[in-house]
Amino acid sequence: MTTSSPLVSIIVPVHNSLPHIPALLQRLAQQAQNRDEILLVDDASTDGGTPLLEAFVAEHPQAKLIRLDSPHGVARARNAALKAARGEYVWFADDDDLWSPDILDVFLEAATRSDADVVVCQAELRYPGRQSGAIIDGSARELIVSRQHACNLVLEGKIHGYLWNKLFRRSILGADPFLDMSSQSDFTGVVRALANSECVHLIPPVLYFHLVREGSVTRRKTPDLSNLERAHELAVELLPAGEVTGLTGAMNHFRAWFLVLPLAHTPTRVRAPWSIRRDGIRRARNAAQAVDMAQLRVRSRRTHHQVWLVTQLGTVYLVALHAAQVFKRLGRRIRRR
Repeated sequence: MTTSSPLVSIIVPVHNSLPHIPALLQRLAQQAQNRDEILLVDDASTDGGTPLLEAFVAEHPQAKLIRLDSPHGVARARNAALKAARGEYVWFADDDDLWSPDILDVFLEAATRSDADVVVCQAELRYPGRQSGAIIDGSARELIVSRQHACNLVLEGKIHGYLWNKLFRRSILGADPFLDMSSQSDFTGVVRALANSECVHLIPPVLYFHLVREGSVTRRKTPDLSNLERAHELAVELLPAGEVTGLTGAMNHFRAWFLVLPLAHTPTRVRAPWSIRRDGIRRARNAAQAVDMAQLRVRSRRTHHQVWLVTQLGTVYLVALHAAQVFKRLGRRIRRR
């Protein structure tokens, strides 16, 4: 590692990712400049990829390998890297994704121009077999907003909990910003950062490409639904109190789309066992009791209609979701022929 203070700390957790490591290291070698440090976190991999990481660190003085003695998950891996990070800014990347070679240059130009604590670009989801996908997160036009405005954008679903399309000033992340959860830990870190920020800069370029793969944490067939509930509780705790009181306005809508509907839909989307699907509907109906339905109808008729169906139909709603999923899969197979 170099002794001078870096401007950006690039943090990449790795766990049993041998097929993706060579391309990852090539991207990092092409991108990193003297201003950067690279923190690779090996979360106790057992697939033989560690020697490749060690060789990379030996060849690149700005790189450091942090080895965990047992697998703890991506949240702990990122928290461990933050303890070692020295950069003024932090950027998190996934080991199997793609990004624009100039992503950090664009981030830093925006951060310098607005003195932003967080810079958000747009990103693209890419599915297997497709060259392009949906544009997610961020804004199609440039916005420089306050903490309150940024938090409202989270409540409205216009800023998401993805880490990889955001540059953070390290000081606003604090110690251990990521809750130790198998999913939604990214969201908890983003919420903590935004709650500590003064200025957030949204830029329109699409600079990051997230590759959606089977078996990823968010697509496992046994989702831990309590993670959604914990993430929602943290948002209620940290986002500005004026919005939280009585779950009115944006917070009421946030509870519906972020908590109630994912509790009902996620188990079916990932084809979880029926016991987990029924538990999801039970949790969703309980969470919906705190939603002001009249206010939700004014804000979003579609969300209101979906929440109403969950509360009124219960298990019947699950059967309808399952049938819709089956017909959707059949439609895809027919189109492929």
